[in-house]
Amino acid sequence: MDAAKVTPVVIAGGGLVGALSALLIARHRPDWQVKVLEPQPAGPVQDGRTIALSAGTVGLLEREGIWPQLSKTAYPIEHIHVSDRGYGGVTRLHAEEHQVAALGQVIAAADLNRALYEACQAQPNIEWIAGARFSDVTLSRTATEIIYQQDDGEHRLPARLLVGADGQRSRVRDALHIETEQSDYQQEGIISTLTLSQPLAGWAYERFTDNGPVALLPLNDYQASLVWSLPPAEAEAVRNSSDAEFLRRCQQAFGYRAGRFTAVGERLQFPLRMQLAKTNVKHRALLIGNASHALHPIAGQGFNLGVRDAIVLSEILRHCDDPGSYSVLNDYWRHREADYKRVIGLTDLLVRGFSNSYVPLTFCRNLALLGLDILPPLQQQFARQTMGYVDQLKPVRE
Repeated sequence: MDAAKVTPVVIAGGGLVGALSALLIARHRPDWQVKVLEPQPAGPVQDGRTIALSAGTVGLLEREGIWPQLSKTAYPIEHIHVSDRGYGGVTRLHAEEHQVAALGQVIAAADLNRALYEACQAQPNIEWIAGARFSDVTLSRTATEIIYQQDDGEHRLPARLLVGADGQRSRVRDALHIETEQSDYQQEGIISTLTLSQPLAGWAYERFTDNGPVALLPLNDYQASLVWSLPPAEAEAVRNSSDAEFLRRCQQAFGYRAGRFTAVGERLQFPLRMQLAKTNVKHRALLIGNASHALHPIAGQGFNLGVRDAIVLSEILRHCDDPGSYSVLNDYWRHREADYKRVIGLTDLLVRGFSNSYVPLTFCRNLALLGLDILPPLQQQFARQTMGYVDQLKPVRE
């Protein structure tokens, strides 16, 4: 194989985490070409979600010069209120108490997708291959041959490293024969936009109920982004109910702390489960983002965990000669494992611990919420995790 024709890094998937990874790697390594295989035939990936960016993620986007164009359509989270419906446990976080302007920002995923896409298009050492559908891979000692399909037929692309950033139904993961572990929480998520009688004024709410959490994120004026978790049968009935009935039931579940719910937009429903790859690193290949870890949306940790995948990968590749070597991939996983265990463990604990009415557990979880509210060291640690300020945000090599 002609070494000059081997691409250092090929990323399958040009969504949020894939595009961010390409941009960071390309900027750290201007001597390398980075290629992105994206099935979307033109333009950025289409994504209708609203996402919460941690303060750490916003800081990264600021350093990369991407945040200024996004800040115009973002809504700051200045306060977080976590409570257990029907009980006294409550935790409140305030940005000013943690010396930050905001604990996070709420933004349309479509806006972030476009900003990252445009940055990738402007980066001279990124080749964005649109309409490219990954199909298979052949591994060898010194390189990997990636097979992808376009309208004009099959193409083969040799690379030193294949990065699978192609989402929860990852074709890269399947081609690498990586199995997954799944935890079905027996919940369905309903997402929508609510109109309120009063603005949230920078408050984000996570309200735990016996059936699952209800989250409200601040949007413009009198609107809020809703993520409501319910048992499957109930979720179906609620999603298909009239607007008046939907608002009544949602208000009953959440309460009136955020005022009255006066209108609801389009409602979407999706299953809530955790899916984890049993391994994230194979010979000359690795998985990042949802291809590696798809989490319950509780506490908004999933996407921000993928952002830290991109950060650490780009930092590791900054100083290496062979991006797909065993030592490089081992180094990547060594730097990611602790963060994975911490975030995945926290997410799973919150879902299981706050979705039932077992009396001893109810007592313990409310005691924990009160402890977080009144004990500064515990709250500081919890806030740093929520804001994404963990060791992996620092350069792992100098």
